[in-house]
Amino acid sequence: MDGLDIEIEGDSEPAVALALLKIVMRAEGKDEGGANADWILSTYSRCLAAVVGFDAASDSDAAEDDDDEDEGEEPTAS
Repeated sequence: MDGLDIEIEGDSEPAVALALLKIVMRAEGKDEGGANADWILSTYSRCLAAVVGFDAASDSDAAEDDDDEDEGEEPTAS
């Protein structure tokens, strides 16, 4: 990609996700006003999920794995 000069202001996950959104917008040719609000918000959500390490495809698998871990454990009394 030519001229890929993205500045990240801050080091928070939302800031990095915003920079990733800008990269995606350029890559898909949507940086010149070609994106609507729904596309921007859903893509930003996916960018933020990528930054924090969330994988939507394996999210349901992780929930099932958590249930499996509880099997065989004795409940603890408070």
